Amino acid sequence: MAIFGPNGCGKTTLLNLIAGVDKADGGEIIFDDRKTKIAFIFQNYRESLFPWLSVIDNISYPLKLQGVPIEKRREQAKSLCVRFGVTISLESYPYTLSGGQQQLVTILRALITQPDIILLDEPFSSLDYQTNLFMLNKIQEIWRETGITFVFVSHDIDEAIFLSQRLILLSNKPTIVAKTISNSLSYPRTTHQMGAPEFSKLKHEAIDIFVKQINNKII
Repeated sequence: MAIFGPNGCGKTTLLNLIAGVDKADGGEIIFDDRKTKIAFIFQNYRESLFPWLSVIDNISYPLKLQGVPIEKRREQAKSLCVRFGVTISLESYPYTLSGGQQQLVTILRALITQPDIILLDEPFSSLDYQTNLFMLNKIQEIWRETGITFVFVSHDIDEAIFLSQRLILLSNKPTIVAKTISNSLSYPRTTHQMGAPEFSKLKHEAIDIFVKQINNKII
């Protein structure tokens, strides 16, 4: 599920509320009436990595907090990399990696706890176009492999449509859900679909709603 809307409408705040980073002053957030394990991938992924820890220790850090012995958590990190075809040197340090590799490390760190939901706050905003395309395909691959619910905020309508099954469009403040658009494009999705009529139709619908919002028109 992708969340798209004008600047300052509360997209990141919504993720923070879901994750419990911020406390809601009203309403409820319900997860199927059961305990739900949530992982959060922040927009500034570089600052979320520990520069003094190697890649493998960054990935396995959540298991350390759970008291998992070092050899076992390192083995789980290695298995995760093999599972998703990640070939980054596990003994290297974050500063030696490209932006895309650093983002992959944060995603693997989120996955290692086997969460029910992964929240992503504009995860590709600092990446170059080539790396962005690679990450779109990698996220799609991970989602199809694991079935984990991904909820992500995006400022790019193309990537939002490319990944999501549902696109939630938020209004200007006071924020409401302007519209929820269902996306029935088949998986696996490829970049060639970005020029397809079905893709363009969804994009134009979302942009029309967005433009009305930034012009403060009633939908």
